[in-house]
Amino acid sequence: MKLIFRKAPLFIATLLLLSTAAAAGTEPGVVVKVEKAVEHGVKAGASGVERGAKAAGRGIQRGAQAAASGVKRGAKATGKAARSVARKVDGSPSPSSSPDK
Repeated sequence: MKLIFRKAPLFIATLLLLSTAAAAGTEPGVVVKVEKAVEHGVKAGASGVERGAKAAGRGIQRGAQAAASGVKRGAKATGKAARSVARKVDGSPSPSSSPDK
């Protein structure tokens, strides 16, 4: 993402330079159109960078939530396994073989 932020000003400057160089021998109406097109491109580029940054942020947040959920599930499974082993070591009947069920 840092690469996009570093390249955006260079891209904008290049477009402005090209638009002024192309406008040197053209009619004023064409110059205005080129300037508007460059302006539109700059806005679209900035919007794209902003949307990309937001999407990356959401992805990081979603990944962190998934990792936390996985850790929680793993801890729960480990606890269940530890209780099961403890019951077997103590010699008490397992819940599935109890006469109540």
